[in-house]
Amino acid sequence: MSSLYRPLGDGQIRLLSFEKYQLESTEDKPLPIVCTIEHVLLPSTENLPRCSLFKGHDYVWTELSTSYDPNILFQDGQDPCTDRSGKPIAAGNAGLDCDASLSWRFEWGDFIALSYAWRPATPHHSIIVNGVPLEITHNLYDALVQLRRCQRIRQGFKLWIDAICINQGDLAERARQVTRMRDIYQSAWQVVVWTGAEADDSSTAITALRWFAQQSNLLDPFEGFYQERKRIDARPLFVSMPSYKSPLRSSVYNALFHFFSRAYWQRMWIIQEIAAGKGGTPVMCGEDCISWTDLYQASQVITRDAARLGRDILHSNQQLIRPTWAFHFAQDRQPEERRFSSERLWKIQDTLMEIQKSQQSKSSTSNWHNLVRALTLVRDASVTEERDRVYGILGIKAVADSLVWKNEPDYMISLEELYRSFTLGFLAAGNLSILRLVSRCAAPSRKGNKTVQDLPPRLKKGNNSTVARLGAALALWVVNKTIGIGNSPAAGTRCTHGIPSWAICWTCDPAPTSHLGGMYEADARLGHSPPVLPVGRSHLMVKGIVLDTIVSLSSCNESEADARYPLNSEEPDQPTANIYGDYEATKNAFWRTIVGDTTSKGREKAPESYSWLLHERLWQRGVAGAWTYGFGLHNFMRRNQTLRLCGYTLEELIFGCNKVVSRLKMIAGDNYYNPTEAQREAVSWAINAMAWRRVFATKDGRMGIGSCAAEVGDRIVILRGCNTPMILRKVGKEWKLIGECYTHGIMYGEVSGTEYELADITIH
Repeated sequence: MSSLYRPLGDGQIRLLSFEKYQLESTEDKPLPIVCTIEHVLLPSTENLPRCSLFKGHDYVWTELSTSYDPNILFQDGQDPCTDRSGKPIAAGNAGLDCDASLSWRFEWGDFIALSYAWRPATPHHSIIVNGVPLEITHNLYDALVQLRRCQRIRQGFKLWIDAICINQGDLAERARQVTRMRDIYQSAWQVVVWTGAEADDSSTAITALRWFAQQSNLLDPFEGFYQERKRIDARPLFVSMPSYKSPLRSSVYNALFHFFSRAYWQRMWIIQEIAAGKGGTPVMCGEDCISWTDLYQASQVITRDAARLGRDILHSNQQLIRPTWAFHFAQDRQPEERRFSSERLWKIQDTLMEIQKSQQSKSSTSNWHNLVRALTLVRDASVTEERDRVYGILGIKAVADSLVWKNEPDYMISLEELYRSFTLGFLAAGNLSILRLVSRCAAPSRKGNKTVQDLPPRLKKGNNSTVARLGAALALWVVNKTIGIGNSPAAGTRCTHGIPSWAICWTCDPAPTSHLGGMYEADARLGHSPPVLPVGRSHLMVKGIVLDTIVSLSSCNESEADARYPLNSEEPDQPTANIYGDYEATKNAFWRTIVGDTTSKGREKAPESYSWLLHERLWQRGVAGAWTYGFGLHNFMRRNQTLRLCGYTLEELIFGCNKVVSRLKMIAGDNYYNPTEAQREAVSWAINAMAWRRVFATKDGRMGIGSCAAEVGDRIVILRGCNTPMILRKVGKEWKLIGECYTHGIMYGEVSGTEYELADITIH
């Protein structure tokens, strides 16, 4: 290894080239890979050559222009949307003749940066570099074999590949090159994504994704796609429930599942690598290729129909009993299923595209929404070195614009010190909203196994015959085993790194809550936040308003093991404060609270149409055809009907204040609600927003939703520099930070420092 690498000079990087004879070979049998490495001077992105015509000036990856046959995707061999599909998406001219007379961008030529997965890390192949054998992983070897056939490589483009172009045995060089990663990927002619060799019917997956991208041009991509049916659930009252038949072959769903669950998409480093790419970035999978833009558009189509198409992708590789239901809500909130949640599969592409757009923005203003997208991916990603959860995203613009960071990468530093310093970097920029990412895990989440009454109606209906009872018992056993309800893990992992309560741990799993992405500005009238510096090693001194005290808390799921919840600390006959006004105003505050006054997309207030969430049948039996994993509104009501909120019980807010009528409504309610698509979206978001959070009420008459680790007596505090209120717990003369919360009525700058005391708050 030492004979292969010479020290890099200032501003230099290494680039890899195939030996010319290898590029000219037309033999079917692949030749051994023989390459050369050279040192070149790469200027900073600000000093890149400014010329309009050069080899590859159109940035076209010629292999993207190949045609495909969508008919292979469908059961009857015919695309059902042929007459209304958008035009096929073509990459452009596949020829390179127009480049022949043009010069290269740099004196030494041009290069492509490869984005790929290191795992599995065990080397399996040897290549020759500068006459020296070099061991590389099987996945990288497959990438080189395929790249050697690509027209741009044959044209003369060089390659930058971190495993080869950085001396991995030299920690000092590795640290220096990590700081240049953003420049290297942004300066590359193109970033090429290698997701791996062909496997698990990946060619079918790429064909399906190209077809979905084509459908994305339509106003309604799924118009006429499904055959809609009805099935009757014979309960005491007959209920019509929706059912849908897809024209896609079952193997298509399975192929898509395997494509999205490839190791590449779980890598932490792809956040920075793809952010530096372009819309035309080629995504290679074996011999197949799709552009990054097409992949993003296809992912958008899947997200749009996540309750059906997304569900079928997820379940294509899982032996589950739940396909008896047409829609699935809150699957991403299951701790035991997080690895295969939509947020870790096709929604990654959506997040990466938003980060890529932000990366190309000229604005230097910090953007909380782009920042939290990037940091959420970091928490979920796979890394071989935990410190890279910090070092690997310093090149992301949304991160760089939001913190003060002058430290060089240090792979000898402890995780405790690194995570503390990283949090302090944001606080030094006055960005206290970063504290919203502090997460406390809940206690063991669920108690006992589900009963027969928790089974889908199709599985529990029937007479009391021995066969029927045995069938229900078997179904219940399968549900408890496959869904894991009997032994559900805690919501998140207790942090073991000994960091202060205000520091964010990027290694331990947070509670699997959904992000509340509203346009919040709770601190808008508290003034600009100056840099916040630590007091000693473990304390922060911040400015804020200690506004209110929590007096009641719901359970965070129906089967929570802690029998204290719902917990009301005030007696029912005590006068209770209510800042919202009368009964109708309190109901309005409640439905806005349970959705965080926003939508699943965020960056907007919840529309008035969401008031439909107060419909009684949603809280009696739920949504027709929807499986909610125990997080449905009817599940919440079953456990929390006595929860007191601003003078009313939950039961009274939904069913009315007449206790006799209210109780009759709860008992008699045996009908499901058949919602519209927009209503399904609303209830799906409410279920996701509430999952693993507690609904709470305060002493002064407010309500909100917050951390599952909250306790009665915790305080609602608005910190200067943080866009949402925080839950803090008094410990002696200091405070412990518990987590973020939504508190209705104080989210948009309603509280000012003139009417409330802005105090010094010490958080340890």
